[in-house]
Parts: sequence; structure tokens; C-alpha cells
Amino acid sequence: MKISNLLSMSMTNKVEPFFKLDWLPANLPTLAVVAIVLSTALVASQIIQSKNPPADKSLAWFVANPKDALVTNKICYDNPQLKSTESCVNSLKALNMMHKGPNS
Repeated sequence: MKISNLLSMSMTNKVEPFFKLDWLPANLPTLAVVAIVLSTALVASQIIQSKNPPADKSLAWFVANPKDALVTNKICYDNPQLKSTESCVNSLKALNMMHKGPNS
């Protein structure tokens, strides 16, 4: 067999790739910029959300939700700036009421 026949046979029996990346846009820098902008927006929204203090809960709400009262009390204990907020005061009062009774 001639070498040219071998080469032509190998070209006709090409293996197709398992998957093609032809779905990507032709302009990859644009895709990168869009990804960076969306990521930045997501991080910025998370930072803004974390800076907003949670809504104040009432004493009755903390009495009805003792697990949340414990979590809130732990957060308030760890952060001295939050100790004077209404939620912190109410969670401490609710925990005192549950452990000592309402008349103490």
C-alpha cells in the first residue's frame, strides 16, 4: 500500500470531539467583562445587606422563639455596639424570663 493511500484513509476516519465549545460567544473579552460586573454587583449587594441591622424583635417574639433569643443574645454579647439595641435588650429579658420566671 502506498503512503498516500494510508494518509487518505486516516483523514476519512477522523474522530469527532466529545463536546464542542462553539456555544461560546466569539468575543470572549466581553464575556469576561460581563462576568466581572455581575460578580462585583453580587459582592456589593452582600456587603450592603450585611451592614443593615436586622429588624428589632419584640419581647413576646423572643419568648415564643427561645432558640432565636439564644442566637441573638450570643451575637449581642460578641458585639458591644449592638448591646443597647432593642433586639438585644429584648432577647436578654426573654432569656431571663424563661430561666428565672416572669416575676424576677
